Parts: sequence; structure tokens; C-alpha cells
Amino acid sequence: MRTLALLGALVALSFALLLAVPLDHELSYGFLRNTTATAGSIPITPADGLPYTRRNIRFDSHGTSCDAWLYTPLLPRAPGAGASASISSRFPVVIMAHGLGAQKDLGLHRYADAFARAGMAVLVFDYRTFGGSDGEPRHWASPSRHLADWRAALGFVKSGNLGPEYDIEKVALWGTSYAGGHVLVVAGEQPPGSLAAIVSMVPHLDGVKASRASVRRRGLPASLRLLAAGLHDRHRAATSDLLHAIATWLHPKPQSHPHPLYPHSGGGGRAEAALTSPVTATSTQPVNDRDASAGAGGDGGWVSVLQRRLREVLAPVLPPPHSWPRLPPAYVKSGGWRPVVLARFALETSSYSPIKSVPRITAPVLFISALRDQLCPPELVRRAAALLPVGAGSSNSNSSVGRGSGSGSGAELVELDCTHFDIYLGEHLVSVLEATVSFLTRQLLPQGGRAEAEAEAEVEVPRTSRIPAGASQLGAGGS
Repeated sequence: MRTLALLGALVALSFALLLAVPLDHELSYGFLRNTTATAGSIPITPADGLPYTRRNIRFDSHGTSCDAWLYTPLLPRAPGAGASASISSRFPVVIMAHGLGAQKDLGLHRYADAFARAGMAVLVFDYRTFGGSDGEPRHWASPSRHLADWRAALGFVKSGNLGPEYDIEKVALWGTSYAGGHVLVVAGEQPPGSLAAIVSMVPHLDGVKASRASVRRRGLPASLRLLAAGLHDRHRAATSDLLHAIATWLHPKPQSHPHPLYPHSGGGGRAEAALTSPVTATSTQPVNDRDASAGAGGDGGWVSVLQRRLREVLAPVLPPPHSWPRLPPAYVKSGGWRPVVLARFALETSSYSPIKSVPRITAPVLFISALRDQLCPPELVRRAAALLPVGAGSSNSNSSVGRGSGSGSGAELVELDCTHFDIYLGEHLVSVLEATVSFLTRQLLPQGGRAEAEAEAEVEVPRTSRIPAGASQLGAGGS
């Protein structure tokens, strides 16, 4: 009996430590959503002189509203359709979302711009708890939740909710990094003929291999701290939810001030961990004065952290953390984005392996990999490309850019001599856009062969137009 009591005391003590003690300097608490309108909220109209329009729309994912950009070409018919094409020709749709910890106003405009210029409609959405989408706590990165959002976006488009001018029989999925894996999983679930094309760029494919590589990069102590942070976050969340449920039961009308374990409405009681280690200097204030007043009286949990790799990529356009409270509107990302995710993500990642879904995919797939990618190794991408059944979809051709090579299966494979994050920048970005527009043109547009040549000739890294360069054309990727 004494042994059981001692064991129970040790378990309780361990739980209390996980609940109350910050285990690593990478942790932060209390991230409120910033609802300030940003440059990404500005619609693109015909007056802007671009060959497409862009407007914000919303769709539901499991009771939560997700924000999305909808790009629509201004041309009455898709390029290459010929002079005799019907004015009522419908636009194929490309559905896009970002990688781990990122959102649509972190670089996805330049891809959507290229696709829309080629005659495709594009739906670019934010996951729940990111960017312009609703949901609390903020920045909850979860494979299962992200997949649910992808299914909701696909269902929204395929149900004809965009309108009669959009072709629900010609739908493609585009994802990069973590989302490069998501699109493979979702594609593997769809019946033959329901998707027209898949683009998977520097995709996450194998959770076990990625976790082992992460331990080698971080070292065992740092990896154990990250795992402890995930448990810490999960336990605090469970306790906070339990206390909130009890308070709601005792007092049907919630009090104006939440429980101390739930100090901020946007995510108090949830630990947030940086995406990678080590970290840089942090800001201890919210993004704007509105959030400062909303968070007054909390536990001082405004500490936030920057992921080193993302900060290096964002450096040309993202001011240093100490200047965040005074940022002009053009630099504030939707929702007050910061490169942090809930630490509970560490408890899910090793079990998520999208490569298992590849043999079930029936649509043509374009894989794009970086030969010096240490996060999503090119050898895994080659393996995934080889797993796609020969003759999947309508495309059986191979493609290469730089040092790339054919996959020898129903997939197309492009390999670039760069790192995981370099692929979003400069000449590598141009190569990616050319290869992707070529692939999507052949799969989605009528008379694709002729349109392909026209589209390739027109691909360019888009200029700023009305959209501030730091707001919507940032070439950064999520890990």
C-alpha cells in the first residue's frame, strides 16, 4: 500500500512539474490573435492591371471558419483554348496551403500569381488557428487537423460552392514541405478521376526518419526537452480545459477573467515551442496596442521565439523582433503570425508518414525536391516517385530541371541543386514556377501542349503591384 502511495505521489509530482515549470527557454505562453487588417486582406481588382482578380472567401472546417484567397483569371477562357472556345469555359482550380507553422501570406502569392496568369483559378487557404482563419489556441500545427482542413477545402470546391465558372472536374492540389505530404495523403483517399493533378514540393514523407534526423541535428538532450515540452503543453491544456469545464458547470455564465492557468483568451495555458533550435532574441510584447490591452493582467507570458531558419529567410522583409510592437500595417502578417507552434506537435510528428499513401494515388503527381535538403531528403522523394503506379492519371512523362532525373514511374520528378529553404528563392523559384506551370497546364487546361509553351514563356517572379513586398510575396517556406 505504501509503495502504491509513493508511486502515486511521484506521478502527481511529475504531472505538477510538467504543468507548472517552463522546461526550456524555447517555450512561450499566451499568444493572442491579432485581428488587424493586413495587406493580404486587400482585394486585387481589374483596376490593378493584373490578368486576374483576388478576393477573400471563407469555408467551414469542422465548425471553424477558414480564410482563403480566391484568384480568378480575367480572361473569358483559358489560354490555349483557341479563338472558337466558348465564353462560358470554366476555370480549373488549384488548391494550395503552406507548410508547418506557415500561412498563405508567407510567400504563396507568387505561386498563385503564376498559376492564375496561366489561366487557372487558385484557392489558397489558411489552416484553422493560423492567419485569417478562426480557431483557438493559435498556431496549433497538427497533421490530423491539417488533413481535415485539406479535406474541407477540397469538399468545398468539389461541391460547386465557388460558382458555375469553376470546373469542379479539373481540381489540383499543391503543397510544400509539410503540406507536400498532406496533398499525397488526401490524394490517396480520393477515388480515381476525382483529382486532375498533384504537386508535392520538398515534401515531408516519413515521420520516423524525420524524427531520427531531428535527434541527430538537435542532440539527445534538446530532443528530450522538446518531447517534455509537448507533454508539458498537453497536460496544461487538459488541466485548463478541465478547470474551464468545471467553472462553466458551476457558473453557466463564464466569468470575465479566465482561470490563471488560462491567462489569455488566445492560448494561455498552452505552451508554444519554436520549430527548430536554437532560437534568437525575442519580443516580450504583443504585435499591437489592441492586443496589449487585451492581455493586461496576465502572467507576463508574452514571450515569443523565432525559428532560426525562418528568420534567416525572412530577414530581408521581416523587421527584428524588438520592433514588432511598432510595425507598420504592411509588415504585420495575418493573425499576428510568429514562427512558433504548439509544443504538442512534438508528440504527433513521428507517427506521420505520407509516403504510405503514394501507392494509392491515381492522379498524376509532380514531385519537386532539393538535392541538399536535410529536412526532406531527396532520396525519400525519389522513393516516393517510384512508388506511384505507372500510368497514374493521364501523365506518364518524366521531367528534370538542373540535376533532376525522371522517376521511372507514373510520377514526374524535378530536382534542384539547393537546400530546403533556398528552393523558395531566386533562380530556384523561377525553375519551380516554370516546371509547375508546365505540369499543371498539361493536366488542367484544354490543348495543354500548346498552352504549355505559352505559359512557360510568360512565367516570371511577380512584381509587387499594389501588394507590399513584405506582405504577400515573401518567398519563405514552412518546415
